[in-house]
Amino acid sequence: MRRQTARRVLLAAVGVALAMGAAVGAGVGPSGAGVDLPGLGADDGLTELWLSDTARDVEGNHHEAVGAVVDGEPVVFAPISGVPHTHGADGHASATTHAHESAGCALTALSGTTGEVRWTHDVPPANCTIHSVSDPGVADVDGDGTPEVLAATTERRVTAFDGASGDVAFDHPLSLYGYTRPVAADLTGDGTTELVVVDIKGTVYAVRPGGEPRWTRALEGFVWGQPRVADVDGDGGSEVVVGLGSGRVVALGADGGVRWNVSAGPGAVTWSTTARLGGDDGLDVVVGTADGRVVVLDGADGHRVWQRGLGDLAAVHAVGDGDGDGAPEVYATANDGVVRALSGDDGAVEWRTAVTDGDVQMMPPPAMGDLDGDGGHELVVAGNDGTVSVLAADDGTVRASYERDVRVYARPTLADLDGDGAPEIVVMYGDGRVAALDYSP
Repeated sequence: MRRQTARRVLLAAVGVALAMGAAVGAGVGPSGAGVDLPGLGADDGLTELWLSDTARDVEGNHHEAVGAVVDGEPVVFAPISGVPHTHGADGHASATTHAHESAGCALTALSGTTGEVRWTHDVPPANCTIHSVSDPGVADVDGDGTPEVLAATTERRVTAFDGASGDVAFDHPLSLYGYTRPVAADLTGDGTTELVVVDIKGTVYAVRPGGEPRWTRALEGFVWGQPRVADVDGDGGSEVVVGLGSGRVVALGADGGVRWNVSAGPGAVTWSTTARLGGDDGLDVVVGTADGRVVVLDGADGHRVWQRGLGDLAAVHAVGDGDGDGAPEVYATANDGVVRALSGDDGAVEWRTAVTDGDVQMMPPPAMGDLDGDGGHELVVAGNDGTVSVLAADDGTVRASYERDVRVYARPTLADLDGDGAPEIVVMYGDGRVAALDYSP
């Protein structure tokens, strides 16, 4: 039974269960004893600053928590899914509440210093599922000087919440719920920020501050990979790049018109990022697919530059020059528990490091940053079995690790929670608890 429920959570994470109309309300059981790999010891070099008291009776939470500074104070925003059809702790169906934990599905603001709950937006019980709240984004969309928290929910709305109070700044209806993070960007270069959000069935919305629609474009296919907004073709304007469950990748212009529409292969596109891998003015689009390939597309016209097969469930996010040779690397994972550094030029494997030998259901891609302020780069990777490891970006050496006996399905994120100029690590665990970790080499 445990393997069956774990498989259901995995399918939910890549959208297959959703496409079939399944409701996934339970996750995997405890992950066991973790790993015993050379150089990997629990709590070695990573200090737990706090662990939030937001546990739920499910273990399939797989949306990222993110940190930001709001009114001078660090805050972590956590999208938490609970038991379907449950109320918030105060018994109300939907409200923004303060200084308590929700018992059901919620977007929760946590103190970045202590992990205590600051405010909570409870999702109505009828809408409480494992996908109730998307990955949140943080941006000052309305220009009032205070960042908003942006999230799409199973209430079929995208909402901008005041980051300090949790009050609703504005919202906009969706045809279905959104799975991915809403993105704030100036699409046209006129100085106005638009909110770009994609719902689960591929409808793209560009919304002005205040919730006024700018344009809508319906694409044919489910969307589980994070859309990107960037000038990928080098023309000075922004494009919206969306990967679909069909394996196609579509670039939309600032007006919502299709710039290009290409196939990255037969597998669903589940991860994506943009980076300058070549020497032209535009960016390349890097995607990871459910059938295990990392594919690089030229942002100018979508033609395929290179691809590399990794097995199953390839995941990408971090791209950078980790070894200082002047050429970027693409850092990728798959469901074999291995992190790989791929040459940005041709996808050749520069190094590979196994961070777990456990029963991997899926592996989120690593985050990249200068964790210790020495000017170098580290990678942070969640091993799915509950481990969090810090790797040297130049050669993949494991520098530090931390472990809980609960699976991780969400990519770790980085945020400076203590104001020392170096980011801390924020990890959403499958049971709905968030861990804030500090790296000290």
